[in-house]
Amino acid sequence: MRGVPSRSASIPPPVGGWDTENALADMPQENAVILDNWFPGTDKVTLRRGYTPHVTGLSGNVETLLEYAPQSGSAQLFAVNDGKVYDVSTSGSVGSALVSGLLNSRFQHVQIGTAGGHFLIAMNGQDTPLLYDGSSWGTASITGPTAANLVWCNLHQRRLWFGERDSLKAWYLAVNSIAGTASSFSLAGVARLGGYIMAMGTWTRDGGDGTDDVAVFITSEGEAIIYQGTDPSDAATWSLVGVFRIGRPIGRRCIIKAGADLVMITQDGFVAASSILSLDRSQTQRVALSAQINKAVNDAQRSFGALYGWQPIIYPRGAMLIFNIPQTSTRFHQYVFNTLTGAPCRFTGIDAVCWSLLGENIYFGGSDGTIYRFDTEGGDNGSNIEGDALQAFSYFRSPGASKAFKLVEPVFQSNGNPNAAIDLYTDFRITPPTSQPTPSASTNSAKWGVSKWGIGTWGAADQIYSGWRGIRGMGRSAALRVRVASQVARPSWVATNLTFIPGGQI
Repeated sequence: MRGVPSRSASIPPPVGGWDTENALADMPQENAVILDNWFPGTDKVTLRRGYTPHVTGLSGNVETLLEYAPQSGSAQLFAVNDGKVYDVSTSGSVGSALVSGLLNSRFQHVQIGTAGGHFLIAMNGQDTPLLYDGSSWGTASITGPTAANLVWCNLHQRRLWFGERDSLKAWYLAVNSIAGTASSFSLAGVARLGGYIMAMGTWTRDGGDGTDDVAVFITSEGEAIIYQGTDPSDAATWSLVGVFRIGRPIGRRCIIKAGADLVMITQDGFVAASSILSLDRSQTQRVALSAQINKAVNDAQRSFGALYGWQPIIYPRGAMLIFNIPQTSTRFHQYVFNTLTGAPCRFTGIDAVCWSLLGENIYFGGSDGTIYRFDTEGGDNGSNIEGDALQAFSYFRSPGASKAFKLVEPVFQSNGNPNAAIDLYTDFRITPPTSQPTPSASTNSAKWGVSKWGIGTWGAADQIYSGWRGIRGMGRSAALRVRVASQVARPSWVATNLTFIPGGQI
């Protein structure tokens, strides 16, 4: 190929997100075969932030976190661990248990404001439901069902709803009530597949909060039973919208309100309620929120669907919708979506058993008896955050021609040299990476007492890091794998430039 001029090409960062659905030969250029710990934005992908200990001293898996957020006053965070409830609002060593002797630590909860105050009610299917009034914990005084069997709860049309384990019967209290005699509402006559109620949610079809909100009951066998109205005891104000097939739900915490919609974790993927009304179940996967990574979701639920820890949570401050995915009883991944673009990625290295917000911040209960705050500067509790991305393969506008790849220039915006490891793959051959990233550190922060105002930058300003590197590879298509490891520097990958020498047609 002597005398043949080289050509250059620029490819965008994988802002389209992780993709397990498209064939390697037909994957959009902005997508990625691997996207671990890189969060896709609108114009770049950025290494996620880490986590730091918030409260220590508990034992084993922290299985529930409960946020109490009153209309006025400070929010509080509680953890349930080893049959005890602790206040973990303030960082440090855990204090004495506020509640003890619980038969399990896996609670579902909801908050309600009444004329008497703001309350948090929590239930686990074995203990009498717990009630917190802002100052002390007690038990809820509910008659009608066997109170200790109540396992799920929801606030719908100003009423508390709940249900017993292994039952198709729902129960509800009077409007704006936290105690009293509950009335029953059976779904046995409409749940054609049987099973039991796994969870209940409220879907806002008109985008607001009012009488158009509908109740969505999810059964263990994969039916979404939808009712509209305000008073289940009055047929004039309560009616069945329909019964819709969905994939079987995964875990008790299988449902979350996402804007006006309701998102469910099912065997068919992460499915929005708005999609099930107009489509047959066979078409649901195609329009699921997780459509781009449904293979990964399906593989995970097949292998790990019976494990505890499946949970969705919205983190508005980070523009993230996080789905917690257990791998073992102590190891977890997260499938994470940018709520602005819908692009997915995967987080690894975060062994979160459960999640909760506290105000604008996000926390998780670990498998080591620690509550951590996530999305903090620095690494993962003293360990490197390891970012791994493999871009989509590209033919560089000439699918039939061979190419000899010579140089590559990844471009980063970072507060420290990313020291990225680069591997080039050709013609869809994906092998273990041969290069290893060098842990990077922030090099742009001014040192207190050393730098002078106006010369140094207090707090690590971002700079552009780029530079051509020699690579070797021959093929019609190529993809770049970029890996970084950092505890301090937080690089964003903004572009990639390559040069190659075109060969003959193949």
